[in-house]
Amino acid sequence: MIRISHLAPILFLVTLLAGCDSPSPQFMRGERFEAEVEGSRFTIWRLGEAVEIYRTSPEVLPRMSEVFAKAEAAVRQTTGCGIDSGSFKGDAALMIAALDCS
Repeated sequence: MIRISHLAPILFLVTLLAGCDSPSPQFMRGERFEAEVEGSRFTIWRLGEAVEIYRTSPEVLPRMSEVFAKAEAAVRQTTGCGIDSGSFKGDAALMIAALDCS
């Protein structure tokens, strides 16, 4: 039987990592934006015509379609650009995309 006291360090680590929004090495020179869309918070790193999007709000089992739609709205809100069709990839916590600023 697992005691709750044994789970505390694991839960702390998971909570700590859930709020991580440091960019990957290739985006470290990029511009940083923050946005909130319908209760979901995002940190967006832009480098040229590419973005790396981190969802920083804790959400239990979010629907991918909703996360992607909110992330796309956050990108449009912060950069003024849309997302290039077919370039949006990732999961509920980290996404990447090419921008369409035309």
